Amino acid sequence: MKRTGLRRGLEPTGRVAGRLARITAPLRGDPRFARCFVADQVNAAGTTMATGALAFTVLGAGGGASGIAMVLLANMTAGIVVSPLGGVVADRLPRAVIISVVQVIIGLITVIETVLIFTGRAAVWNLAALAGATSAAASFSEPARTGLIRCIVAAEQLNEANALNQLARHLVLTIGPAIGGTIVAVAGAGYGVGCNAISFFVSAALMARIHAPRADRQPSTMRADLAEGWTTIRTRRWIWTCLVGTAIMVPAWHIGYGILGPPYAKAHLGGAWAWGFIASSLGCGMALGAAVSLIWRPRRAGWTNCLGAAATALPDPLMAAGAPLPVVMGAVVVAACGLSMSVVAWQTAIQQHIPADQQGRVSAFNDIAGISLTPIGYLMVLPVTGAIGVRGTLLVCGIILAAANLAPLLSRDVRKLTFLTDTSHAIEQLPGDPTPDGLAQDLATPHPPVDESAGRPGR
Repeated sequence: MKRTGLRRGLEPTGRVAGRLARITAPLRGDPRFARCFVADQVNAAGTTMATGALAFTVLGAGGGASGIAMVLLANMTAGIVVSPLGGVVADRLPRAVIISVVQVIIGLITVIETVLIFTGRAAVWNLAALAGATSAAASFSEPARTGLIRCIVAAEQLNEANALNQLARHLVLTIGPAIGGTIVAVAGAGYGVGCNAISFFVSAALMARIHAPRADRQPSTMRADLAEGWTTIRTRRWIWTCLVGTAIMVPAWHIGYGILGPPYAKAHLGGAWAWGFIASSLGCGMALGAAVSLIWRPRRAGWTNCLGAAATALPDPLMAAGAPLPVVMGAVVVAACGLSMSVVAWQTAIQQHIPADQQGRVSAFNDIAGISLTPIGYLMVLPVTGAIGVRGTLLVCGIILAAANLAPLLSRDVRKLTFLTDTSHAIEQLPGDPTPDGLAQDLATPHPPVDESAGRPGR
């Protein structure tokens, strides 16, 4: 009886230990992912500290709100134009090398920003030009990240790897702005931007030590690569239906929460301090969603992606109905939690169900979908609010968010999309799978051990 009682007492501890082992498996499994993880968080810390500094620099240069909008528009436009090329390059060259080189380039651009600030030559036009150059460079590294994670993490651990990145990033986003604001207040905007430049160089040094082979692929032209990437999306209904929803969702979220949220909080919820609590709720919710994705691994990727993103429809109607601040904060936490889970689910689905040599291009088209309609949404804010008012616009945004995220579930392919939990399952399915959604053969290929002393993947 004593032995039985002891065993029962140890079972919960064993389950907890097993869950912790599963959660941290990507960090323990391959040192390359650990380096990539640290590099990403260093980069995120520098970027969050510099965000407010750049905005205050634009304001100090006499740009006002229109100046900030011009900088943001330059950043967004460059991303839309260059992302397809970035996806092609990410599928052609070693991804860790691409990311490292891009980090150095962006670091140098940030150094130029720092010099302009310290010398008093910063103006809206040159800050906008530098923002566009930064976005153009980042369009090469962001598609490469998705494929790199797939190369250095076992297929069944991708959900945990993405959730760990998401959790750490949003914890950094919660702390970073406060540190950056203190630096700007005490030392000046130039020091905040300078810290960002240093973070890019540190991140580049860490990424340079990651050795991952380029994807095996047949030589082809740039045009053929772009066509192949588009075909990959067009022939997979679960991708393009979700991307259409994303293209509609993102501007609706930016208009409701990002543009109308702060003035609404100022007018109806108590002022700027109220918006500060709402913004903090967003960060907490995003971190919570990543933590849930670590602890709970759902089976249905399509349902998780769509239902999670649909939670973003909650805050806007509640603000339109005049809900008190605590209710709005709670809705933002739920919305951010769902959005974070949706992001993890979508990244994992792309990494598991798309061939390794096409993930850069698919990721690039995904990025384009996320920002393609946003400039149009910005231009519609004034006429729409003028016609139906702020509360009416908030209500419409909530309806659009719900419809855009739930509509893809009408597709059977989206409803049936599942996560891969066992690589042996992929081996059994591949030979007889005639559909375009069959998993790539490389997904079932074991990852080669890493020979760190030799500086390249071992054989």
